[in-house]
Amino acid sequence: MATFNQPKDLGDLLLVEVAPGWTKEKATLLGGVNYAFGQVLAKVAGKFQVLDLAGTGAAKKAAAVLGEHIDATAGDTTGVAIARGAVVATAELVWPEGITEAQKSTALDELNALGIVARAAL
Repeated sequence: MATFNQPKDLGDLLLVEVAPGWTKEKATLLGGVNYAFGQVLAKVAGKFQVLDLAGTGAAKKAAAVLGEHIDATAGDTTGVAIARGAVVATAELVWPEGITEAQKSTALDELNALGIVARAAL
């Protein structure tokens, strides 16, 4: 018998939304990347991108969490970013490969400053 695995949706990631229309925003994602659902993002020159821990300035500062899977390999693409005023599920966050616990803690503090709080459950 075939099995069905329910795909992840925004409700799996976004546990509490302060105000619909304010918490989420339409985001331009930098092209050349296949973004994962729940990807922690940085914002550089008005475009969101994967958090770059080896980068400089804004590239290594957490600014939002992606609320959907976006394949932007062909170029800049728009998507839904959780940018402020939310509680997100810690288990659904996608981090850059090789991130240390200290770097993760710093990124979570940066998100928290934007009102994006990560929790295991409510």
